[in-house]
Amino acid sequence: MEPTDFFKTAELLKTYVEEAHLRTSIGRSYYAAFLYFREYLKSLGLEKKKNPTQGVHIFVIQSLGFSNEPEGSKASKFLHDLRQLRTDADYRLDKKFSQNDADDAFARAKATIDDYTRSITPQREAELIRQATVHAKQNQWI
Repeated sequence: MEPTDFFKTAELLKTYVEEAHLRTSIGRSYYAAFLYFREYLKSLGLEKKKNPTQGVHIFVIQSLGFSNEPEGSKASKFLHDLRQLRTDADYRLDKKFSQNDADDAFARAKATIDDYTRSITPQREAELIRQATVHAKQNQWI
């Protein structure tokens, strides 16, 4: 399965009016982007080895952000914001979510991936991985 396959589920769920569907759509949009970047970093040799299931969201977000490469910083910020939206959708039952919220999460998640893949160069990608690896070692993630 490809991480971006979750976009199909998110797209389907955001067409419903029930709030549970909209909240789940937001979550699937986030996970499509998060898992895309987790697998992307892994394909470049950067994977959280120590306690791989604990803190993996922070690992991915910080690996992109602490690289000081503009593409990574932008993707990191968008993933961070999407994660917060997903967390709110999952846990803040007092907060209302609309179809616009689900549409926005879907569009932002797709744009995060598209912007990154369109603008990253091989040289910046190599530097991103180099800097992210240093950061990951300092945090004892690898």
